[in-house]
Amino acid sequence: MALARASAANVIEELGIGSADDLRRLEDLAWARGVLVREGPIGGAEARLTVRGRHGVITVSSRVENRHRRRYAIAHEIGHFEMHRGESQLTVCVEADIDRRFGTKYESAMRREVDANEFASHLLIPEKIALPLVTGVKPSMKVAKSLGDDFDVSLTAAALAYMRMCNDICAIVYSKDGLVKWFAPSKDFRELGFFVELGPIDGYTIAADFFRGRTVTDALMSVDTVSWLAPRGFDRESMIKEHSVPMPSYNAVLSLLWVDKDIGF
Repeated sequence: MALARASAANVIEELGIGSADDLRRLEDLAWARGVLVREGPIGGAEARLTVRGRHGVITVSSRVENRHRRRYAIAHEIGHFEMHRGESQLTVCVEADIDRRFGTKYESAMRREVDANEFASHLLIPEKIALPLVTGVKPSMKVAKSLGDDFDVSLTAAALAYMRMCNDICAIVYSKDGLVKWFAPSKDFRELGFFVELGPIDGYTIAADFFRGRTVTDALMSVDTVSWLAPRGFDRESMIKEHSVPMPSYNAVLSLLWVDKDIGF
C-alpha cells in the first residue's frame, strides 16, 4: 500500500497537479507519463496495458460504457505502468481484478492488482487536494457525493477515499441482495477494534428498508449499535449514526456508519 500511495503522489507532484480539474483528462495525464490511451475490443477484459521500454499503451475495452468505470480502469493501468512495468510486458485486467480490494501476501499477482487499485484511488482523489474539502466537516454520505462530483468518480470510489482521510470513527459498508458484503473503516474505527457484522443485514438498519422495498431516508439516522457492529464490549443499549444511499441498478446500498459518541467500548 505504501508503494501505491508514494507512486501516485510522485505522479501528482511531477505533473504539478493542483486541482480536481487537472485530473479530468486522464488520457492527457497518461500521455505525459509516456502512455497512450486508446479504445478497442478486448476479449474478457476491461483494460490492457502493453509496455515497450519506457512507453506503454493502455487499451480500454469498448464495452466499458460507464464513464467512472472507464476512468478507474485507466488509472488502474497507469498504476501498473508506474509500479510494475519492469515485471511484465503485458497486463490484462478483468473486472474482478479491478474490483479486488484485498489480497494475500502469498500471491504476487493479486498483490499487484491491489496495489494498482490503491494507486488509482490516490491518483483520482489525491489527499493534498481533497483533504481540505473534508476536514472539519460532519460525516455523511453527502461528503462522499460531493467528492464524487468534484473528482468525477463513482460514489463507491469517493466513499472509500473519504474513509482514508476521515478523522472520525466511521466506516463505509456495502450491502447487496440483503447481505453485508464488505466494509472499509476509517483509521480510528479500525484502531478502536470495531468490526461490522458481515452476512444477512439486520432488519433494524436503515439500509434494510431498501431490500424491503421501502423508501430510504437520505440523512443521518440513529440506529442500534448492535444492528451493525459485532458485539465486542460496547453498551448494547447504545446508538450510532447511519446514512444509507441505495444503488438500485446493483440491488445494493452504500452506508456510512458514524460512532459519534461514547458507546462504552
